Amino acid sequence: MLSFIKNLLSIFLPFRCHVCKSATEFGQVICPGCRGRLSQILLPPLPVSDIRCDFAVFTLSRYDSFVSDIIRIIKYRPSFRLLKVLTEECLHQGSLRSLIKPEDVLVPVPMHLERLTTRGFNQAEYLAEKLAGHCRCHFSPALIRSRHTRPQADCDETERLTNLDRAFQLAPGLNRSAFYKRKIWLIDDVATTGTTMLKCAEELKTLLPAEVSGLTVSHSFRRSARTI
Repeated sequence: MLSFIKNLLSIFLPFRCHVCKSATEFGQVICPGCRGRLSQILLPPLPVSDIRCDFAVFTLSRYDSFVSDIIRIIKYRPSFRLLKVLTEECLHQGSLRSLIKPEDVLVPVPMHLERLTTRGFNQAEYLAEKLAGHCRCHFSPALIRSRHTRPQADCDETERLTNLDRAFQLAPGLNRSAFYKRKIWLIDDVATTGTTMLKCAEELKTLLPAEVSGLTVSHSFRRSARTI
């Protein structure tokens, strides 16, 4: 009976893969082919060195056109269901538990209230919450976005350096002792130049943690100049 209802609904309410637009089963926002491709693209945490951050940052994938499409759909369609799929695939990276320890604190890069109201969710916050549950560590929305800014992706490299000045603050009423001498992990979906994480870390370091590190779903590695 359940399969009959699903088949009936699929006739009148057809679903398509948000990525490649092929037909999918009722309620499925990504086809098996695209999900399989996503699973293959995601990697064990890979260190990033070509960004502005003065602390360790790791990524789970290289930012190619396929990953770009998925993250753009999540943000601008927006698609919370696709975010859930992306997060599930990220959690399959078993080495995350050897990187993130139970005493660590995961802090998402915050979203301004205006953008949060429009989108309905903060993808970094959802990722951080699920990662904390997976790694059995602590989660805290310790930062707020106090100033609405242009998306970093819309800025050129020069604008990115100042676009986020004074954009982040510690959340009011924060229990500062909960962060003292603990390792804090900043969680975001994408890191490009690292400016966002750098600005967030400047605020978090006032909590006197043992260390601040970053973890992102994807990063666009810069190409090195070829030598002759």
